[in-house]
Amino acid sequence: MQKKHHIILYSLFALCAILAVAYAVEAERDSRRTADALEESYRGTLLAAMTQMEQVRLNIDKALISQDEGQSAQLIGRISSEAAAVQGGLSALPLAHSAMGDAVKLCNQLSDYAGSLLTRADDSLRPEDADLLTQLSHACDALLAVLRRALRQMEAGQLRFAAEDVYMADADAVNRPLESAAEGIDYPTLIYDGPFSDVISEGAPQGLGDKTVTQEEAVGLAAAFVSAAPEDAVFTQESGGSIPAYDVQVRRGDATLHLAVTRQGGDILWMFPETAGYAAQYGLEESKQAAADFLAAHGYGEMRLTFWQMYGGMATLSYAAVQEGVLLYPDLVKVQVRLDTLETVGLEARHYLSSHRPRQNLTPDIPQEQARKAVSDRLSVSGARLCLIPLNRREYLCWEFTGTYAGAAYYVYIDAHTGQQRDIQRLVVTDEGPKAE
Repeated sequence: MQKKHHIILYSLFALCAILAVAYAVEAERDSRRTADALEESYRGTLLAAMTQMEQVRLNIDKALISQDEGQSAQLIGRISSEAAAVQGGLSALPLAHSAMGDAVKLCNQLSDYAGSLLTRADDSLRPEDADLLTQLSHACDALLAVLRRALRQMEAGQLRFAAEDVYMADADAVNRPLESAAEGIDYPTLIYDGPFSDVISEGAPQGLGDKTVTQEEAVGLAAAFVSAAPEDAVFTQESGGSIPAYDVQVRRGDATLHLAVTRQGGDILWMFPETAGYAAQYGLEESKQAAADFLAAHGYGEMRLTFWQMYGGMATLSYAAVQEGVLLYPDLVKVQVRLDTLETVGLEARHYLSSHRPRQNLTPDIPQEQARKAVSDRLSVSGARLCLIPLNRREYLCWEFTGTYAGAAYYVYIDAHTGQQRDIQRLVVTDEGPKAE
């Protein structure tokens, strides 16, 4: 009997030990999950600070080449608020003052200095102000390089802000990437879609035809658009939005294409291939000719190539409509051409169908030479042309001056009727690809 009691007792001890081990394992898992969540939160804070610092750097450069009083005030105001936001983000990281003191000080000074400039932003920047802003811009670049290094170490698992407060200690400062300057990230050289490629068209579409097409008609139109047999095209679904359309799948040769045909007008809204990664056999010049021939064959009228990219065995080329020699940026079309066969397999015509129509008053009141005087001498101008730009739900006839400042390409738009600076855009390359800002 006593032996039986011992067995029961030992079994209870074993069960308790198992439960204790299981509890410890689960507690450790909970602790790791909590630490991982905290680490991800810190990573998000660092990413947000980097994004805001990029905007600070960009707006400083814009302010340096802006000649418009209103835009100068807006840009300087953004610099002040964005620098304050960076300061808040960096202060939220669990780092000692020795790690963050200089960075936070920089953001404080930049925010205060930009705020002080607002009181006299009704005039061009003084030479001493421009010199100081240039120095601050370089300091932002150095800080961005350090932040990028910290982010790379976090992604590689070499740096954990939430690891037992290791990075809170001043004694461990030597191990922190934010203690000293670091090499920046090298980006590839790319060509972006061009100014105003991301402008969202509002209001009723103006480039659609009058006829309302049926589902069956849409299938036939999609097949004809890509020169495929009608039996190789099938309806898949209807899509809504500002331009309702029928989605159609078409088999052509070795490619499957997806197209959207607008219910009003029967126009092709977009087209894209199911697969990519073609073996390049042709170059840029051949793809330019193929895209131009395609647009002409489908009735797009006079179009002018603005920008292009080459990737994935395809050339992506952006075109804008032309009227009376004026480039119409709201009426953009993108075309994708295979570099192995020079067949057109992609199209994006939403901007074109939303905006295309005859424009009035495309004759400038201000000649190019006079408009050039409204562009900062800090911009090294390399070209100019007349264009129509979309801005704040309106369109403006402008002189577009292209040039470089501090190694970056810029586009400055001077109103061809009033001489007012309307916009500044810069060619920017990011991890997601090139864009205008």
